[in-house]
Amino acid sequence: MPTENPQTQSVQILEECEEITLVELSRICRVHTEWVVELIQEGVVEPLPAQGTQWRFSATSIVRVQKADRLQRDLGVNLAGTALVLDLLDKIEALEARLRRIAEASAPEDADTD
Repeated sequence: MPTENPQTQSVQILEECEEITLVELSRICRVHTEWVVELIQEGVVEPLPAQGTQWRFSATSIVRVQKADRLQRDLGVNLAGTALVLDLLDKIEALEARLRRIAEASAPEDADTD
C-alpha cells in the first residue's frame, strides 16, 4: 500500500456561484480562520448577506484570500496595505474591462464586406 505524500494537495473545483463557509474558506486557502476574520474586519473579504448564523462566502473569495496571503507572506505587506492593494487591483481590472468595451464598440466593422 503506497504511503501518502504530505506534499500531495487535493484539488477542489467550485463554481463561481457556489457558497462556502468560513471554515471551508480557511481550509481551502490553508490559512487560520482568525486571519480570515481579520480580513473581513479590514474589508478585504466580505461575507454574503446573512442567511443564518454562519458566515457564507462566494467561491470567488478564495482568490481574494489567496492574493492577500501572498501579499503578506511574499511581500511583507501589512493588513491595511493588503486591503489597499487589492482595492487598487480591482479598480485597475474594472478600468481595463471598460477600455476593452470602448475599444470593441469603436472598432470599425469588417472591411471584407462588399
